[in-house]
Amino acid sequence: MLSEKTKQWIDERTGYKNFFHAIFLLNFPTKRRSRWQFIWGGALVLMMLVEIITGALMMTVYSPSEASAWGSVHYMETQVDLGWFVRGLHHYTAHMMIVAIIIHIFLVIISAGYRKPKEFIYWTSLLIGGVIIGLTITGNALPWDQKGYWSYQIETGIAGTMPVIGSTLRSLVVGGSEFGNLTLTRLYTIHVMALPVIAIMLFVFHMALIRRERLRTAKVKEANDDPNVDFELDEDDPVKDEITQPYWPYQTTRTLVLTLILVGIVILQIVAYPALKNKHLDVGIGDWQADLPASEIKLEAPADSAIPYVARPEWFVRFLFELRHMVPKELEVLVTAVLPGVILAILVLVPFYEKVFGEQWGQRLAIVVYVGGLLIISGISWYGIQAERSAPDYELNRSQELAYAARASWLASKNGVPPEGPASLLRNDPKSMGPIIFARHCGICHTWNGHDGTGHNIMEMKDGKKVIATPRASDLAGFATTKWLTEFLLDPRSPKFFGHLATVKGGDAILNGDMSDWADSYVGPEGILTKEDVEAVAALVAREAKRRDYVKPSQEVIQRGISVFSGVDFKDKSGKVVEFYGYCAQCHAMKAGDPNEEGGGAAPDFNGYGSEKWLIDFIRKPGAEHFYGEKNIMPSFEESKISEHDIKLLVKWMRGEWQRPTEEK
Repeated sequence: MLSEKTKQWIDERTGYKNFFHAIFLLNFPTKRRSRWQFIWGGALVLMMLVEIITGALMMTVYSPSEASAWGSVHYMETQVDLGWFVRGLHHYTAHMMIVAIIIHIFLVIISAGYRKPKEFIYWTSLLIGGVIIGLTITGNALPWDQKGYWSYQIETGIAGTMPVIGSTLRSLVVGGSEFGNLTLTRLYTIHVMALPVIAIMLFVFHMALIRRERLRTAKVKEANDDPNVDFELDEDDPVKDEITQPYWPYQTTRTLVLTLILVGIVILQIVAYPALKNKHLDVGIGDWQADLPASEIKLEAPADSAIPYVARPEWFVRFLFELRHMVPKELEVLVTAVLPGVILAILVLVPFYEKVFGEQWGQRLAIVVYVGGLLIISGISWYGIQAERSAPDYELNRSQELAYAARASWLASKNGVPPEGPASLLRNDPKSMGPIIFARHCGICHTWNGHDGTGHNIMEMKDGKKVIATPRASDLAGFATTKWLTEFLLDPRSPKFFGHLATVKGGDAILNGDMSDWADSYVGPEGILTKEDVEAVAALVAREAKRRDYVKPSQEVIQRGISVFSGVDFKDKSGKVVEFYGYCAQCHAMKAGDPNEEGGGAAPDFNGYGSEKWLIDFIRKPGAEHFYGEKNIMPSFEESKISEHDIKLLVKWMRGEWQRPTEEK
């Protein structure tokens, strides 16, 4: 600690004692019974300091560009010591400040803190509230993840529908007509420069007004209490009930207590919320198994319009989002421009209510309007959230979003973020893109475990409406595996395989063609083939695919499969070698199953069946001579329809080939 002599030396050159005296030792007139009402404003100032400090720390790591924003925040969350805590403190404190300003304004209204001469104190409180909301909106999008990206799309979309200034305002904050790198740099500048400067100026002006008012009140009270001064307050003057106390320690202590409570709640959120926020979900529905537990997902997936995500606004503008969906398009401007304007006017005009209705009824009206407005806004927001969560596809969609978020985070931790940007983590990942490509190109006819690959029903337009479609072709989940082939050979007419082909032109010839006739003749209780024979030949053919999940059968099973495929040394159910006229090599070629290499005919070539090359060749040209030839009814997917990059992702996904966390164990 400094000695008194040193303090005096410093004070003579800086005047710091007067400075701190002005801040902490100012005589503070207050009402004994209501002084807790004045602590929310001070708590807001302290929380703003928390935001400034944590924001400055985050600026040492964050990089505002499309290629680096998500990666820098992910690095902050997973690699920087206590980075997750600093970011969480910054994020949740911003939201807590919105709650605090709402409560602060309410307390100002019930304590009549808007009355003459405090109107500007009240109005600057409203402006500070607006700046806090602006800081939160611009900050939420900075990680450039799906949540911030789509939320900002909604918020700027709402701003863009405002008459006259809407398009200009949107262009200003977006940095053009489309979201991109310029959007981030604009956001960053607004968030760390423009709005903080405005906020500090408003805080200073607000505090100066308060200081001026309290000094005036203190002087009036001192004059009233001084017997040597010829001045006496009216009996009903509210200043008469006030006492004079120094700001320190009375109000300061209370303000610190409230701030600590609020920051404590924020810390609880940081620690507990990640584990609780997705408790209502069955994360990992269907094929959407997450690579990380939901509680370990720090960020949504990188911003990418190609990856499915349901746009949701932040909670404090949710009511505008919901109202937009409740009114016809032509009336949208009422919600996006007129309604906010009316709300703002109602708040700004509060000091004048008493001019019209008198002090008592004017204040009651202000309280009713403020509380009623908050209840209506909260009710609309709550209704919207509940409606979304009760929607049929909500859990599936959210589970899918979390799976993408977990996948991106795991890939970034494992491989780092590529130079071309974090979006490429998922765009080059078979597990992430395969279902989307399948749904886009294959899900019109084929299914994957009964859905379109992403978990949704395959759809078609009928009578101008989108309805659930009946699949026309085989379900391809597990294609070329022993299990899939066994099921197919036992019952090709099953709805899972050829069952719906009759609805397609030329499909009846396949449904009732050679393969179905073969199953009718040789499989089943009356057929010469046992289930073990079918499984053996299925295992033999599946070996061609060289899938990672292929379970190598015994040599005995392979030999049994070869005898079924080629008809050589075939044994019937009694174990006796007999002539088998239904051997596969009559129609299909496959060297591994045909010792004489004489097979092949009118059916697809099975050499390399189900392998990456075989699948790509087949998808590109299913009507090739070595596939279906003239019998083909499947469309070709040339490079103009599906790129080389996408077809490889699709085929790898169909074959279950992607980087897995479990492989490291």
